Amino acid sequence: MSYFFEFDTTQLPGERADIVVCGSGIGGLTVALTLKELGLNPLLLTRGIGNTYYSQGGIACAVKEGDSPELHFVDTIRAGRNLNNPSAVRILVDEGLLSIVKLERWGVSFDRDEGGYITTTEGGHSFARVLKVKDYTGRAIYSALWQKLKEYEIPVVEGELQEILGDDRVEGILVTVKGRLRLIRLKVLVLATGGAASIFRYTTNPSKARGDAIGIAMRKGIKIRNPEFIQFHPTVFKDSNLLISEAVRGEGAFLVDDKGERFVNELEPRDVVARAIYRKMREGRQVFLDMRKLGEKIILEERFPTIFSFLKEKGFDPYKDLIPINPAAHYFIGGIDVDMFGRTSIEGLYAVGECACTGVHGANRLASNSLLEGIVFGIRTAYRIYMDINRLGFSEKRFVFKKRKIMKRYLDFEGIREKLWLMMGVEREGENLKSLLEDLDRVIDTAPYWEPTVENRRIFDLLLIARACTYCAYRRKESRGVHYRTDFPYEREEFRKDSYYSLPVL
Repeated sequence: MSYFFEFDTTQLPGERADIVVCGSGIGGLTVALTLKELGLNPLLLTRGIGNTYYSQGGIACAVKEGDSPELHFVDTIRAGRNLNNPSAVRILVDEGLLSIVKLERWGVSFDRDEGGYITTTEGGHSFARVLKVKDYTGRAIYSALWQKLKEYEIPVVEGELQEILGDDRVEGILVTVKGRLRLIRLKVLVLATGGAASIFRYTTNPSKARGDAIGIAMRKGIKIRNPEFIQFHPTVFKDSNLLISEAVRGEGAFLVDDKGERFVNELEPRDVVARAIYRKMREGRQVFLDMRKLGEKIILEERFPTIFSFLKEKGFDPYKDLIPINPAAHYFIGGIDVDMFGRTSIEGLYAVGECACTGVHGANRLASNSLLEGIVFGIRTAYRIYMDINRLGFSEKRFVFKKRKIMKRYLDFEGIREKLWLMMGVEREGENLKSLLEDLDRVIDTAPYWEPTVENRRIFDLLLIARACTYCAYRRKESRGVHYRTDFPYEREEFRKDSYYSLPVL
């Protein structure tokens, strides 16, 4: 089905906007700011602070002597297990330097000393190329870009996307603002709504960063690319969404079990480290991050103030205590299929950031490449919109949708998230995936008839994403990057290709 809500656009309060950017992470803010600098007038729609704000580690870029875009390219391809789109990776590493300069001109002050940028190493990098602002790089970037947004007087609407109107092109959107449904007619819609790692029981994503707009796009017939690839962050404070940055391990923190034994190279790519921790936990062992040695060479509260603060609040002293951790779903590598300028298959609809899939990450995102992707492809998307918008116009078409019947929702969504964690999580197996697909199908078959509420719509769209992830994981009969099948534990050359998933438009 294309729509979930019941509506008649002639009965809704409406307005016009040339361009609506939906999402206020680094991708959405970059698009909005660049469009304004190009002389266009975007409107920003946001439902709150997203994942960029909570990013601790940093942003990867070859800025130091001895490093190069070519080395960054090789590391990215290696981490992505050769499933990356080489053209996208080349754009990322070659245009990264320009994007770092752009961020600084917008007010971001990366850590420096007398030798220039202070950079660190993270898992999968062959060079210390991760720029940072202590351990709150994302917050610093978000704050600077938000301040610039206000300086540019870009209008902001606090609301939530519910429906995309139109068939072959975008003609409008339905949004809820303060609980009321509104119509915005537009020429261009940019989705920058984040990923869908929130479908899992254990996740680092904040509650408002649910990624359900990917499901809204799916209902319009948009293809989803590589949704089976979900990155699990290895070191999340146990039973929380508070991640402990990879930079801590880059500085020399160890992973140990409850016997005090190290069991993995802490600077391996995240999928390797996450699986090692998961297997220890499956053995009944507890896993800890040992930061105590770091205190001998750095002042933890200065280098990692955010992490130090929340650990102290939880009653742990990182100078003295082992920190209990577990893996959690962190980054959605797949997403809405886009080209190198953010274009989807529907005219006027663009996507950028974690909700989009350029192919830059392949089967496993190299640490700290996501913030770089957001700004590099955010700039490119804005320039493409600048070229496209003159041939796009407003629609006055009436849109009406009525449900055939309405029923109560009886669904334990938390139970489904638990099943996704167990069957679609760090390790997967064919029969489990098949069983999970059957469970999801039974629920999805009833979902179009649920009461048309915002929460029901969110859950429906997340279920559509969950099915896409599970289906593609079932079809990919190999292990590659973050996708690990216990029944097919090796890479298979016949599967070195992208997965695609789409819904029929009814």
